[in-house]
Amino acid sequence: MNKLIRLFYYVTFISMISLAFSKPANAQTIVCMDTTMGELCMELLETDAPDAARNFLAYVNQGSYRNSFFHLSVTDDPVYIQGGRFADTGSGTLEGLIEIFRRPAISHENSIPNTRGTIAAVPDDLSNPDSITSQFLINVTDNPELDADNSGYTVFARVIGDGMDLVDLVASFPVVSLDNNGLSQVPVLGQEVPIINSPRITIFEASVFDGTLEDYLNGLPGGGTDGGTDGGTDGGTDGGTDTPTPGEGEILYEDAVCVDTNVGEFCMELFTDDTPITVANFLSYIDSGRYDDTIIHRTVPNFVIQGGGYTSNPLGGTIQRDGAILNEFKRSNLRGTVAMARIGGQVNSATSEWFVNLVNNTQLDFVDQGFTVFAEIISGMSVVDAIGNLPRSNQQSTLGSAFGELPLTNQDSDGVQADDVVLVHRIYVTDVIIDDPNGTDGGTDGGTDSGTDDVVTTATYNTVTTSFSMPVRIGEEMYRVIMVLDSEAGGVGFSVDTTRIISLNDVGQEAATMDLDAGTLVIPSVKVGTKVFNEVTFSLTDFSTLSFRLTGYTPAP
Repeated sequence: MNKLIRLFYYVTFISMISLAFSKPANAQTIVCMDTTMGELCMELLETDAPDAARNFLAYVNQGSYRNSFFHLSVTDDPVYIQGGRFADTGSGTLEGLIEIFRRPAISHENSIPNTRGTIAAVPDDLSNPDSITSQFLINVTDNPELDADNSGYTVFARVIGDGMDLVDLVASFPVVSLDNNGLSQVPVLGQEVPIINSPRITIFEASVFDGTLEDYLNGLPGGGTDGGTDGGTDGGTDGGTDTPTPGEGEILYEDAVCVDTNVGEFCMELFTDDTPITVANFLSYIDSGRYDDTIIHRTVPNFVIQGGGYTSNPLGGTIQRDGAILNEFKRSNLRGTVAMARIGGQVNSATSEWFVNLVNNTQLDFVDQGFTVFAEIISGMSVVDAIGNLPRSNQQSTLGSAFGELPLTNQDSDGVQADDVVLVHRIYVTDVIIDDPNGTDGGTDGGTDSGTDDVVTTATYNTVTTSFSMPVRIGEEMYRVIMVLDSEAGGVGFSVDTTRIISLNDVGQEAATMDLDAGTLVIPSVKVGTKVFNEVTFSLTDFSTLSFRLTGYTPAP
């Protein structure tokens, strides 16, 4: 019923809320929120309220608003809608509506007035204006009563495009009380019984910048993945001209790591500043080669995949582990983040094992002082999802207690062998950095079966190396193929790096299709910065070099 109601309203009002805006002259950073009702975009007023704008952008970049919802609608003076406090874990219960992880509070700033269409920071404690964290409100009317000195309601952004049509629509919806602190006036599309099932207005994702595929690929002005902020300075410097070759002789970059498996490759960005002890520990295992020839030994659908503890030869053998490290919990266990596994009830017990969150597992943030998130997937999330969807076998009787949920790539009658499991050939440090402030190509986000609404993407374009890798079906076989931008080609051209084609096990992962007879390459979806493009098509221009030219695509809604 929720989906039907959501579809009804979405179709009814789609003409009202579709955005067709261009970045105005001298515009500052633009943030867009993908909501139940469509896209809502805002311009950050970094000159008027630099601290509040920077604070809000930090929450956006760390994914804090993912699967949050507007939790308050006030229709008496002042009139506004409010969000940024609660997220939905998807459990369908009141307990599943949790407060998002909040950064240290900042002080209010004297900025511009709270007029219609402006967005203001909201203090957590209304008696303390210097308690601003994650909450924000959107002014539906002029609200001068919020401008009082030391009120704490600091205006840091304004709605742009046709966004106020969406805001007005949300403000017109009925409200329900969920009988919880801060959830007494929640706007909903319609009331249902039980009341928890009343469909809320969800913020599925918040991201920076909007642009065209050609802008991103050709590096035109405004085409940077950070949407005009200063966070992408490493993208156009010394790493962007030559395609790095992973392995011996590569240029190392300490903040990116790739996991090369027999199902495909996925890469992550390390949070060195937030979790220095955990990152140093992880890199120590990589540098010593102890993660090479290991296995993914555990998968739990709609939860995690886990590795880093056991060898492929002998199958199920334990790797050499260093001493336990201190817990460094700072970031939430959201979909696509990578965290350290540890012994239940023992906070500082993590050694070598790690896991990737397949869904928003924010409940882990409250277990024994939180599980330490030290990285986030920046490419290959569809490979992670494919591993998470593999059939599992209980091999505790033959391999030990850790193997009760062992994922299998093949099921045959000769028992479980090394070629039947997910093999981690190696984990290596690389200079491949994808400048994606939201991380989860994260994206390659396949959230439809996980309770989120992220988009499954086949490939993620790397603005530093001007390339992307992806699983590709050629006939009946599956390969990992790396496409490199050809700056000499007319239009937008790419060539296959024929020296780095790797055969993969086909386990149903999202893949492109290359038809050499027809001369076509079709990629279901590609993520470039924070934008997703569907049905990206290329035509073969040179068979000898496997060169292709971009011929079409459809921007994701």
